[in-house]
Amino acid sequence: ILSQSHAQQLYYRNPDSTLMRNFTDSLNRIALSNTDSNSLLKYQFNYILKFYPNMLVKNILIETKEARDVVKTKPILSTILKSPDQRVYKITFSKSTKSTLDSVMIDNLSFNSQLGLIAKQIAKIDELSTSGFWDFTAWYFRHLTRRGRNRIEANAEKKTLEIGLGYQLLALNQEIVEKLNIDMWKSVKGYTSYVKYTKNAAMKPNLINDFINDLPVYITKEYK
Repeated sequence: ILSQSHAQQLYYRNPDSTLMRNFTDSLNRIALSNTDSNSLLKYQFNYILKFYPNMLVKNILIETKEARDVVKTKPILSTILKSPDQRVYKITFSKSTKSTLDSVMIDNLSFNSQLGLIAKQIAKIDELSTSGFWDFTAWYFRHLTRRGRNRIEANAEKKTLEIGLGYQLLALNQEIVEKLNIDMWKSVKGYTSYVKYTKNAAMKPNLINDFINDLPVYITKEYK
């Protein structure tokens, strides 16, 4: 077991699964559904939540099922009018998209990339965690257009970088670039659909590297 002081270290370039088991969430906000009981997913979420010590969220429901999107994050509609600390959010990870996108589902990503994918979802929840009803309404309308969805993704990536999880985001986006190369797609129709809905949504790895080299958190914090 890692020492308490080591367990409190948050800033890593490439943390491993053993390290994750040392992180807990005192508010116990993560609830898993349709997930292997031996999964590290809850510990991974606990780790990412440590970067948001002041987040007012009552519960985050995590489920896995067959879905077209690799991951989808949204608030539970029935809780929107409640106070921020009483709202509930759902994150759905796909276990089969029936396309080449299966290669970047969370179970098929490297451990560091998994953290990057989770970090982006928590960043979206953080943006909504203090929003009022009309902010929620605007968020739903943004989801209806490709430009709006790309804006949500871009904001989540910027937040992930700002709080210090840039190495995890870099791992994720590098893996996406490698696995979703056009040569990997067997169906032209499938690739066209992918481009239509996700083109330009992810920040390019070289730009992420630029942020890591410039943002204060990566200069002032000790990364192990």
